[in-house]
Amino acid sequence: MKLSAASLRAAAQRLFSPALLAYGIAGAVAAASFLSTLVLARLSGAAVIGEYALAISTANMLASFALLGLDRILVREVAGDLRVGMLARASGVVRAITIMVAAVSGVTAILYAGGLALTPLLPWLGGSPVAMMLVALAILVIPMQRLGYSILRAKGAPLAGQFFEALPTLLFAGAALLALGLGLVLTAPQAVGLTVLMQLVTALVAALLVVPVVRGWSAPRDPVDRRLLFAGVPLMAILFLQLFSDWLLLARISSTMGVGDVGPFRVAVQVTTIIATLVTTTESYVAARYAGDFRAGRPDLAWRRHRRATLLMAAMSAPLLLLLLLAPGDLLAHAFGPEFAGAATALSIMAMGQMFAIARGPLGSMLTMSGNDRVQLGLTVVGVALAALLALLLVPRFGLTGAGLAQAAPIMFRSVAGYLLARRLIPDRPAERSAERPAEEPPA
Repeated sequence: MKLSAASLRAAAQRLFSPALLAYGIAGAVAAASFLSTLVLARLSGAAVIGEYALAISTANMLASFALLGLDRILVREVAGDLRVGMLARASGVVRAITIMVAAVSGVTAILYAGGLALTPLLPWLGGSPVAMMLVALAILVIPMQRLGYSILRAKGAPLAGQFFEALPTLLFAGAALLALGLGLVLTAPQAVGLTVLMQLVTALVAALLVVPVVRGWSAPRDPVDRRLLFAGVPLMAILFLQLFSDWLLLARISSTMGVGDVGPFRVAVQVTTIIATLVTTTESYVAARYAGDFRAGRPDLAWRRHRRATLLMAAMSAPLLLLLLLAPGDLLAHAFGPEFAGAATALSIMAMGQMFAIARGPLGSMLTMSGNDRVQLGLTVVGVALAALLALLLVPRFGLTGAGLAQAAPIMFRSVAGYLLARRLIPDRPAERSAERPAEEPPA
């Protein structure tokens, strides 16, 4: 049977479709993150991973605060503006948001460094003083890097944006492999310093790409409404509270059981993050498309994207989910070492939580881009309260198993409640002003 040129072109288009390439990048990131954690575990042991996890968790949490949710607002506003040709407004939004985030990042970093030096937080946590102080640098760098790849996504280059989001992880994995080849034993401060350095390199390269693009748009004619600069506060609160929930679990384990037990739990979280990456990748990939759908009055197209993405995520995650449910102890012991096998039960429990997240699909971006930020915030607040309560009650009594329950329960709650609310709030039909338009099939 001969294949025609048209059929070969169609097959190539499917093979190199943006959606598949996006998941390919996500897979590379998940593999790199897993590999770097594996190398760090083998080189330095559970205690160093515990100290590193505390510092990076703190950095991500405070960087999310410094962003004020404006990376998502940037995608929503700029993608919508570009879709309808409002280049001057898009340029003004990018500039105003960048200035705002830079100022808040600086203030946050100063307050954090002062608080670390003047309060008993560090002795209570038991982490590395140098690693925790390096977090102040991360607070300055991470928000700028995130704004860079958000601009790329907003202008219709989701793969480029995803690549720059992934680049720090890929670079850190390369550095970890180099340390392994040289026989170096990394300390927690060295690992944190490498992470911040990779974020800085990525932010600088992203800036070299996005600054000429923004300058090529029309110059802003009108000042940006100041209310826009605070429109992301509900989004910031959502992400900040979720990260705070993760940080609180690590802090509770460290203060109750010791920093050495943070390492095995962090490794278990890292393994389930491979599945969580599918969700976050899909959320990021479809966010700008959702924004365009809702701006055009076509929520029905957004629901079509959601259904397709959910099925794809389920198919891709099924093999790993089975492994985590059936043989978690073997995976941890053989891959990371016997000292990490104590988190096996927690790993299975957290894998069950990720099953709910996969079944929910990329619903977070849909709620955000449709303007239902307060719904997301309400779900997150309840989830964090649930996580905090379970962490306080279960970790002292059940150890890492209790921590796994505290981590998985909020995910299950947000998944079920979020889907039910989205079905109620977002119609699966065109808006009235678009009802006369012929339906267009959304790209994969």
